[in-house]
Amino acid sequence: MAERAFAALAPDAIRRVRLGGLEAIYHMPSGITHLLAEPVPDLLDALAQQGPGRFMTAQQLLIRIAEDFDIEGDDPRELPERVLEERLTELASLGLVTLQHME
Repeated sequence: MAERAFAALAPDAIRRVRLGGLEAIYHMPSGITHLLAEPVPDLLDALAQQGPGRFMTAQQLLIRIAEDFDIEGDDPRELPERVLEERLTELASLGLVTLQHME
């Protein structure tokens, strides 16, 4: 199975506005606005720090965000990198991050 890697979109592809505990993210290419809660904006920020088109795996992103956030799930049987990969894949399906399958 190919490993998945994720990258931020170009800065002009989305517009972000904080709304209390939520963030409205307007996806310019589709014209769709998404309302997202934490930790999604933090994940987008971490990917954006890499730069658009600079891909990283969920494991690499987990290492990066673990410096700032406590990364422990409620279920010890769930690997954090698997949960993170699932969330990033969902964001890719919405068009909010870019997904690349690596061999």
